[in-house]
Amino acid sequence: MNNDVIFSSKSNEWATPQDLFDKLNEEFKFTLDPCATHENAKCGKYYTIEEDGLKQSWKGEIVFCNPPYGREISQWVEKSYKESVRGGH
Repeated sequence: MNNDVIFSSKSNEWATPQDLFDKLNEEFKFTLDPCATHENAKCGKYYTIEEDGLKQSWKGEIVFCNPPYGREISQWVEKSYKESVRGGH
């Protein structure tokens, strides 16, 4: 593994490997990917950076969330928690 890539700040987006997602999806049957791009979305329903998944409701969805790494990760953790106690999945 190249640590220069892992610890670089060139990008805060790291796509989940499809085989890992597939294994998780077999069990959880995800319905929403709230922090995706058109190229790496893992679910039929997804939000891009322009749609801002942090501002959208996740209610009633089974969410797969691989948030962008960096300073805003705490916002995604907080959003995930709030959505979970609000009655989402």
